[in-house]
Amino acid sequence: MDITEYVEKYMPNYVAYLEQNPELKMLCTSTDDEGKTHYYQICMLGDSVRDPWQGYMYRRDWIVKYATPTDYVWDWDSDTVKKNGHPEVTPLSEAKKQNNLTGWKKNEVTSFSASDGDDPDNTYEDNVIFPSGTSDPLTISDWEWMFEAFDKAIAERGWDDAYDISISYMGNSTLGDLVSSFGGGNGYYYINDGTVEYDGTSENFKTYTECMQNWYDQGWLDKQFYTRTDIFYMINTTGVSQGKVGLWSAYTGTALGSVIRDTCMDESDKEDAYAMAAPLPINDTYGSDAQKFKDPDCMYHDSRKAAALGVTNKCEDKDLATLFTFFDWTYTMEGALLTNLGLTEEQISETKLDPNLYEEYGYKGSYELTTGDDGKPLYTQLIPLDDAVGGAVTATRMCVGLQLNGNTDDYTIEQDESAVLKHAYELWTKYEDTGSASDYASLLNSDDSQTWSTMQTTVRDYMSQNLPQVIRGEKTWDEYVAGMEANDPSSVCELLQKQIDKAK
Repeated sequence: MDITEYVEKYMPNYVAYLEQNPELKMLCTSTDDEGKTHYYQICMLGDSVRDPWQGYMYRRDWIVKYATPTDYVWDWDSDTVKKNGHPEVTPLSEAKKQNNLTGWKKNEVTSFSASDGDDPDNTYEDNVIFPSGTSDPLTISDWEWMFEAFDKAIAERGWDDAYDISISYMGNSTLGDLVSSFGGGNGYYYINDGTVEYDGTSENFKTYTECMQNWYDQGWLDKQFYTRTDIFYMINTTGVSQGKVGLWSAYTGTALGSVIRDTCMDESDKEDAYAMAAPLPINDTYGSDAQKFKDPDCMYHDSRKAAALGVTNKCEDKDLATLFTFFDWTYTMEGALLTNLGLTEEQISETKLDPNLYEEYGYKGSYELTTGDDGKPLYTQLIPLDDAVGGAVTATRMCVGLQLNGNTDDYTIEQDESAVLKHAYELWTKYEDTGSASDYASLLNSDDSQTWSTMQTTVRDYMSQNLPQVIRGEKTWDEYVAGMEANDPSSVCELLQKQIDKAK
């Protein structure tokens, strides 16, 4: 059904939210030739970006055991780093070669040590400092410093099927992520300052490829990467769980913190293996200045437009006023709290529940509301995240309403999350995703969508067949570009550009 009249009459909260978020409105509405807005769907909308369910992780314990602290690290208190965000010359090897240590300082840490505490996922501590002078990896040279430590760990264990890092069988992830660390983009179709571009033949992507070539030659990159057809967050899950990979992308719950100990093959790893999150690195090593010290701008995040709900004409004789009034209520804070979290103890006492899962499983309510130290509402969840009851007492499967992702400045949702996971969320959302174009593809009409899909298939097929050869040194970059440009991948950019221009 065209539900425009019902939405406009009975859903003021929904309409107002879309007006306040025009980038979402264009994804949830249609515009006819006369410029009139129509509603054919009601979209579940995130009030902010969702916490990632996957990201890069690395063997922190291997850093503690096998990494040698560099004699110099970035001096974040120096005028140079305060002004530029980095020393005059990086990485350290190049700074020494040029005899220019402006922005560097002597490293006071000469050896690393760690302590688990009584609850490793919450009490783990160490004194690791990366060449960038930070406690978390920041740059490409930080990653390469880690790889050297991983090589020592792998060699000591005598493994010939272990490695430091792997990548997609195609040679990159078209979602962006690591590719975007080399000046931005994703080696595919992305939005660059409002303009849809094909990035697969750019200098940024060439720089990424040069880095992967070096990692392959150094033995840091999985020599069998081109044979692993798993999706990007599941590459060699067996090797990861066995503790044979230094840095990888995976689900949050598979290996983060001390979880990985249970499945490690090496006996010493079973005792103290520990995985921590890594943000996407900043390139400080490869390419020209145009590719260095640029924030990644294209990475994988769930869209704020989630599921959508439609209404068929079989509902025309129903009480649609009540139905749409209810829909609208789920876009208020009161309604969103119920659909996302469930009922409070007070609400339960005022409601007849049959069955009463709260009573059956011993929970007084789904959450408590207090005021946080910052003076803002604090919603503390009372049902552990790993308890299925939490999902049973919410209405998130109704595909309607606001998703309370907890990443606005208006309130805080306190969940039963470990310290290592909370820190992971901070690192994985360190940079803003402005380049992803996938949402806009859903707006294409059938003809344009077919054209778009056909070109995507052509590009991906060519990439998967040829890019691994470039990384392995079997084909030159210029040969790769010539073959790709013969497909004219930029010809479909205008299809998405029309949608981007509408959004403007």
